Amino acid sequence: MNSRNLSGDTATRILKTASRLFYEQGYHVTGINQVITEAGVAKASFYYHFSSKEELCLAYLHQRHQDWFCWLQQEVEQHEDDQERLLSLFTFLERWLPDSNFRGCAFLNIASEFPSPDSKIRLLVVNHKNALQSFIQQLVKKLNPLTDENHIGLLSDVIYLLFEGAINESQIYRSTRFIQVTREAVRQLIT
Repeated sequence: MNSRNLSGDTATRILKTASRLFYEQGYHVTGINQVITEAGVAKASFYYHFSSKEELCLAYLHQRHQDWFCWLQQEVEQHEDDQERLLSLFTFLERWLPDSNFRGCAFLNIASEFPSPDSKIRLLVVNHKNALQSFIQQLVKKLNPLTDENHIGLLSDVIYLLFEGAINESQIYRSTRFIQVTREAVRQLIT
């Protein structure tokens, strides 16, 4: 991506359009021509800002990572109690998933379309998930900072897996029921 990519209204319009389409219908189904048409830009304008569909997808994932973590942190930071901060991860899911029509995790959806572990897109997915694991670990560490690092790591991993599982099951069943069950299981783990 060149330095002028996200500096103008055209680039922003292209990225917003692609973001919506990639999230709603997937990467491979979404064609460049559809993005160009729905963004209302010329083909030359598209290629001025993004050299390829892959580059556009990388920009989408970068932006999605920033936006998603901003939403998550806003939810968590509303709470002062450390246990409630950790449990608010699941409140976030209860709000986000129905609002997104239970489309699920943008990163896992994209990852399913890129089987090669060495692709740039797949590496961004891994970076996003690593950041989520780190975020959860910091929340767990605040529960009891004197706890053994191995215990913190194990508990963090379990909560991360429960969080991811709640997203997947909500997407499959189009329901927040599993999020509620998961929040209660985590509550029991941390009290």
